[in-house]
Amino acid sequence: MTIGDGHDLKSSRFAGDEVLEACYDKERVLRRGDSGSAVKKVQEALIILGIPVPEVGASGVFGDETELAVRSYQEARGLKVDGVIGPDTIESLDAEFSRVVPEPSVSPTTEPPVSEVPTPLVPESPVKSPRASPVRLSGDFPEPVKVPPAPSVEEPQVPPVQAAPVVEPVRAPLVEPVKAPPVPPVPEVSARPERVTRPAVTTPPSTAPLTPPVTPSPPQADSQGRKFHSSGMWNVDSSLEIQGGQSMHFEVKNLHALASNLRIKANNGESRDSIILSQTTADFEFSMVGREPFNWRFKIETDRDTALLEWYLYSTWVPGDPANR
Repeated sequence: MTIGDGHDLKSSRFAGDEVLEACYDKERVLRRGDSGSAVKKVQEALIILGIPVPEVGASGVFGDETELAVRSYQEARGLKVDGVIGPDTIESLDAEFSRVVPEPSVSPTTEPPVSEVPTPLVPESPVKSPRASPVRLSGDFPEPVKVPPAPSVEEPQVPPVQAAPVVEPVRAPLVEPVKAPPVPPVPEVSARPERVTRPAVTTPPSTAPLTPPVTPSPPQADSQGRKFHSSGMWNVDSSLEIQGGQSMHFEVKNLHALASNLRIKANNGESRDSIILSQTTADFEFSMVGREPFNWRFKIETDRDTALLEWYLYSTWVPGDPANR
């Protein structure tokens, strides 16, 4: 690697970095497992260009999130999709930031000279404001106001409190116990009702066939024309990794008797959440820019104790569909 040989990176973000210059000169590549300041510069550049690294951010560690972001950038720019930083990918990133136009410098403005104009004299108002400065003219010394002495207040005499009279205890009279008269014996009554003989009524068995419950099949497309992709049930926190198109639509129905909280996070940085009432449906939509198909990863967070959610997924790209581009 030789810096200054004419085959160097041009943007101020990448120029002079020995690792990135070596990638540009085809002497090495950056891939998953690498780390350092060169990896952090690439992560910052991808985030600025709108390709997020949602979990780790610009950490300087080339992990799964960074590899997926590099693949998304390569797909969007028509490069070879291999998930590594080679000469073509760093050249494309360098060109992105070489086109940034620097802000024009602003020269300090010199204030024009102000001509000295004498201030016109304003006649003083004869009425003085009550908040005017307490400046007194010569000979203006009012006599101090004498405050009359306050009359003396005699302390009231509190009459002495007499001792409370002694109260004799009240003695309750003795009450003679009341003797209840004896209860006469009650003749025994049989608890068994009289047996009534009724004719038995026989109902012939029904000959109508039993019809099993029919589970309606999901529609083959949603209101936006996205095709049915897959379906399932959620009742605990889980994750979903699938291949799909640019637009993904989850239709989720709460089958539980109580309301449930649901949050879905996608690997493109988008997050959707909703409180779904019992026997109602909520929609969660995600989108990504580039060439289909995409490797989607979703993280599902639910109520661990009350969730019973049935979901249907619709996508603009479905595996095995002959209409795929």
